Amino acid sequence: MHTSEQLRERLAHVPAPSLVGIGDNVLDCYLHEDLAYPGGNALNVAAYSRLFFAGTAGFIGIMGDDRFAAHLGGVLDEVGVDRSRVRVAHGANGMAFVALDDEGDRRFVGSNRGGVQHELRLRINEQDHEYIAGFARMHTSVYSSMNSELGAVAERGTLISYDYSDDARPADVTESAPHVEVAFFSGGALNDAGRDDLAAFALGQGARIVVVTRGAHGATAYERGARISAGVKGVAAVDALGAGDAFITGFLAARAAGSDIDECLDVAATTGALACTLRGAFGYPVEAGEDARRQLVKRHVTAATPGQS
Repeated sequence: MHTSEQLRERLAHVPAPSLVGIGDNVLDCYLHEDLAYPGGNALNVAAYSRLFFAGTAGFIGIMGDDRFAAHLGGVLDEVGVDRSRVRVAHGANGMAFVALDDEGDRRFVGSNRGGVQHELRLRINEQDHEYIAGFARMHTSVYSSMNSELGAVAERGTLISYDYSDDARPADVTESAPHVEVAFFSGGALNDAGRDDLAAFALGQGARIVVVTRGAHGATAYERGARISAGVKGVAAVDALGAGDAFITGFLAARAAGSDIDECLDVAATTGALACTLRGAFGYPVEAGEDARRQLVKRHVTAATPGQS
């Protein structure tokens, strides 16, 4: 079992990365605590780059103009993630509603359909391209509707990573993978053969490295002709929300430092474990309140919210 101090000491030797996250951002609302925490894959990876590695980090996305968006913007400022290219639209910020099971794993039980992001699409303009080119790496996700923008970013030399989660369609992979250096998939529901087939498909579409995570069972990274697996690091977990995004951040930071795949997986396991010692994805909650609860308009019927039928 590792302590948070031991995990941070392990990360202290990794050079600070340069990364911009583009796309999804939400407040993760814990109904049973009446607290909302900053989150969203693209935003989390940028925030973890700052919090765990003191990297140079930016974020581009669409935010609302409600009190939750104001809180989120203030947190980015406090953490040190630049948000000068964020778009603000009138309406509610994206919000996801979360429950925790007995093991501390998060379960998403509903959403407000992305808030203002639901009706809008982020388009990358020339000023954005100049901004993105100032970072060594860009990270986005299947929830960010960025597929058609990736080619122009890649042409300017910024390396791209992409989280396909377990929601990506084959068409998403086909469209985006030619521009992606590191592709991440959630493969906990797949057997070994299924994960191997998924990785082979993504590599065949152009991704240079594919990482398939398996939750508490670790992860497997694939390059052409190579398949490397690694386990997780034991820690006294407080909350597993954000662990996958932290894993991605650690892998990318080690990759940026020129580490081999084994080292990248080890650093990724370290950041994933460290995230489990924090409430929410990385802390900084705000009171949720009734104005948050009223936004629960889309329920996920596969999970039950504590205290609700």
